[in-house]
Amino acid sequence: MIVDASAVVPWLIQTPFSGAARRLKPEAIKAPAIVLLEATNALLKYLRLHQIGEYDLTRAITSLSASFDEVVEDISLLPQATRIAAANNHQIYDCLYLALALDRREPLATADKRMATLAQSLGIETTLIEPVTE
Repeated sequence: MIVDASAVVPWLIQTPFSGAARRLKPEAIKAPAIVLLEATNALLKYLRLHQIGEYDLTRAITSLSASFDEVVEDISLLPQATRIAAANNHQIYDCLYLALALDRREPLATADKRMATLAQSLGIETTLIEPVTE
């Protein structure tokens, strides 16, 4: 399964998406290399908002690098991602995940509704992670 940062971060720290994301966690996890930067950026936002401490940040970043079975270099995905982005007026960052899902013929997991919609329109099996409301 291809996962984006919005699916990975809830595995590392507690968020409203954690319950759904943790239930989904597949055995084989793949992503483009940009996931490491995007997830770290999201974790830093939680730190700045005082929702996690420095210890939690350090622990999450250590876990982040071990979370994936395969991290694919972005440059190899860039030509197809660029075509997807141009044809759909969508951000290149998201299109790297879409290009990988198409290339590997694997499903995608994301909490990003816009990205999930585009993935589905491209024929990618998609799991939309939503916050658990109780």
